[in-house]
Amino acid sequence: MKKLVITMFAIVAITLLVACDQRQVLRILNWGEYINDDVVAAFEDATGYRVSIDVTDSNESFYAKIKSGTTAYDIVIPSDYMVERMVDEDMLVKLDYTKLPNHANVTYMEGVNDIFEAMTATTLTRTGKTVDYTDYAVPYFWGSFGIIYNNRVEGLKTALETHGWSAFFDPSLTPANVRRGMYDVPQYAYAAASFYLEQDINTVTTASLNAAEEAILQANFVEWADDLLKRNVESNNLDMAFVYTGDYLDRLYIQLEDGKTLEEVQAIFDIYIPETTMGFMDNLVIPTTSKSVDMAHEFINFLLDPEVVALNSEVVGYATALVEAYDLIVANLDSEDEWYHNWALANLTYYNKNATNVLVPLTTLSAANIDKINTMVDNVRS
Repeated sequence: MKKLVITMFAIVAITLLVACDQRQVLRILNWGEYINDDVVAAFEDATGYRVSIDVTDSNESFYAKIKSGTTAYDIVIPSDYMVERMVDEDMLVKLDYTKLPNHANVTYMEGVNDIFEAMTATTLTRTGKTVDYTDYAVPYFWGSFGIIYNNRVEGLKTALETHGWSAFFDPSLTPANVRRGMYDVPQYAYAAASFYLEQDINTVTTASLNAAEEAILQANFVEWADDLLKRNVESNNLDMAFVYTGDYLDRLYIQLEDGKTLEEVQAIFDIYIPETTMGFMDNLVIPTTSKSVDMAHEFINFLLDPEVVALNSEVVGYATALVEAYDLIVANLDSEDEWYHNWALANLTYYNKNATNVLVPLTTLSAANIDKINTMVDNVRS
């Protein structure tokens, strides 16, 4: 009872503190564990605003929450294809770059520019309209997809490096009894199969669906999951899976914090990034329902400061979109702090700014085509 009374007192006290807080509030809808609290605190100290962050777990949820208008978020952070849809439906404010002075002092990574160009190209193909998505979005984090693998399986690394996507889908090209996993997202499974089949991941036809279904059946995925994939490869319960590169780095950084070196972790599990693979970019955008457009611009401008971006990357772990922030991170290669040294080495290895991988983002598909992909994957899994 005493504990209950103390808890109730704490809740009442917090409620009163929030009620008495007269600061202007910037409302953000973000992915979970996707911002450094120190960055938020620094922005609040610099501006006197209070930042309120809600989280969600899918692009579709971002869309639904903005569409419903239940909460007037000032900034949301959807991925590329959802930005395309939101622009299509006039849900986003056009950015005023006179309010983003830091933008003049930064350079986007080449892969980021490639994704912006791919978004414009797919929109032109789909709608006949030419859209410059930098008018609406500033990149937050970006990255690639790869095949995380269990390096304790002899010959698996060589098979991937020799055969690429074919090793992931054709069991005859890998050691016997390799256990494969796939994200529990039908469109990702279709995209991965399409890379293997050398067909367009954003085009859906009866022939492409049938071919993808055959490929997925052949791969014989023993596990369809999300975050569990990376953990199971790490713990030797799965041998390879198609995942965000950031998922691998998430587990890598945990191992580094435990005192292992990068080489020691790679000897246990590593990630192979194909020459052509799926890329993604999460973006800072302002919904038309925002009540504080100027405040939103201030926050975006704050996140265009390379030192702030590097600080944010230190916790989040995904690839920075700014060349200047990347250079700050890799400068830690000479650090005497083992963690910072390995962080720099990981960025050089997996997010190298000179990498030549071709990253293809998903585009917005029609509801009918999404249904066809979902049905195809359901057929495989049934």
